[in-house]
This record gives sequence, structure tokens and C-alpha cells, in this order.
Amino acid sequence: MKKTVLLFNFDENRLTLVKRAVMPLKTGIKVVDKKDFNQVLGYLAEIPGFQIIEGEAAETFDDEMLVMAGFTRNDIDELIRSLKKHGVGRVDLKAILTPTNSLWDCVRLYKAVKADHEEMNKK
Repeated sequence: MKKTVLLFNFDENRLTLVKRAVMPLKTGIKVVDKKDFNQVLGYLAEIPGFQIIEGEAAETFDDEMLVMAGFTRNDIDELIRSLKKHGVGRVDLKAILTPTNSLWDCVRLYKAVKADHEEMNKK
């Protein structure tokens, strides 16, 4: 799997900053449109064997979310450092693509990541 960052709901200013941060890391970027939120993450990350789902998403979300596909632990650390260095700051909703969540659609992952984030902030 090639290293790719999937981006959801970043406004133009933050998207420009993220692109600047990711460019030196030799990582692909895919901006996911809301109409594609029904697609499974494996398809969006261009993993062989995943098929497009016809139609548009019935449900969407508005929060920023960043999903890292094909990343090692070092890659994750490097991306986070680069995001800070290039003025992106914190992206609250982040996930690593796994064999399990690669089968999920974007909204399902969002709900899981959002719940985890809220639970961590309670502690």
C-alpha cells in the first residue's frame, strides 16, 4: 500500500498548509468529497481489491478528519512534526488505516474516532 493521507472537511487555508506539510514526506494526498463519504476507506486509499460503491453518501459530517494509510510509527511522528512546523496545528480526529477499518465507510470511521476523542478528553 502506498503512503497516503486522506483528508476530510479541511477548508482551503488549512488544506494548503496540510499540502505543504505533506509534500516533503513523499506521501500522497487525497481530499475526500462529501459525496464520497459512503465509500469504504480501502477504496479511497486505492488498495487493490476494493470496489467503488454506487451512489452518494446518505450521511456526512463536518469535522476535519485525517486518515493515514500505509504509515509506519516513524511516518506518523514525522507527519505530526511536519503539520506543526507548517502551521497546521492540531488535527483532533486522526486515524490509521487498518485491515479492519479499511472495510468501513467514512462516516463509520468518523463516528468511532469522534467517540474515542471525546472519551480521551473526559479523562
